Amino acid sequence: MIDLDRLLTSNTPLIDVRAPVEFEEGHFPASTNLPILENEDRRLVGTCYRERGAEAAIHLGHELVSGKIRFLRTQKWISFLGDNSNAHLYCHRGGMRSGIATEWIREAGFAIPRIEGGYKALRNHILMRLSQIASQRAFLVLGGKTGSGKTEFLREFNANSVDLEALACHRGSSFGGLGPQPSQATFENALTIALMKLPAAGPVLLEDESVMIGSIIVPEILFLKMKQSPMLLLEVGIQERVLHLIREYVLKRLLKDDESADQVKKFFLTNLSKIQKKLGGLKHSEIEGIIRKAFDSSEVRNPETHGAWVKELLVHYYDPLYEKSLARSEKRILIRGDRNELASKLPIT
Repeated sequence: MIDLDRLLTSNTPLIDVRAPVEFEEGHFPASTNLPILENEDRRLVGTCYRERGAEAAIHLGHELVSGKIRFLRTQKWISFLGDNSNAHLYCHRGGMRSGIATEWIREAGFAIPRIEGGYKALRNHILMRLSQIASQRAFLVLGGKTGSGKTEFLREFNANSVDLEALACHRGSSFGGLGPQPSQATFENALTIALMKLPAAGPVLLEDESVMIGSIIVPEILFLKMKQSPMLLLEVGIQERVLHLIREYVLKRLLKDDESADQVKKFFLTNLSKIQKKLGGLKHSEIEGIIRKAFDSSEVRNPETHGAWVKELLVHYYDPLYEKSLARSEKRILIRGDRNELASKLPIT
């Protein structure tokens, strides 16, 4: 019997033989998609199963993956095993596709453990463990206004913390996209495994988040626990926050080789338009003008060029939102102060 906790937390390489569309709907951090059926193959076999039954569908599957195609797909699995001798293999329910794949691998002179119950069993285990962790572990929630450097503070205690924004590929703000976000299930899988890897003793440190991180939803059981947990409040002056945001949000994009200043300007203007209603028409127009002037400047890569519009967004949008939220959490604040004060008082070793 495979120990699923150990399998998932040890970064054991996993071969996922499901179709790419299934993989995108949900997978695990250590999994690699090497399908036995491609998307169109899977669609054809599924249609055949519904219209003509299981035996006809199995026959069609063997027809679609035979000869050279079967050889090439088997070689991909064997090649992966050559680099990852401890790999395990699964399909959706641990049935036909993974059974055929392990048989072909065995016929080629190799062996690989097959996960009984497949992705579904692993997924159910993840959901069970997330529920256990949320109900049984103690949590500390790190709060602070936008630009306070909460993520950097978390990294100082990475042995006891989980970075929700990194797992969601989003910084959790209107301007916080870090690239394509994972599926909800993939996020939950990675989150739970990250929590499982933490030391059993001591509280888990998480950043204060809204229920949505971009398009990702923080699982309800964890979100409710976070909203009931003690809070650490990181307090940083506005000028320091402005400089931090310019470095992290503006200059990093401007220094990328694959983006021009005009593209970065368009990114900020597009995202500014999404909060126009909350800013109000006049304030939106004012900030839009400052952004355009900054990005059209010959000093576009000078941090001081962007100070005015970043500060306007903090003062007129982000800070009022956070202060309203913080008012509801005042009684939960355990420690408040700057980085050094929090670090010296943090009940984590």
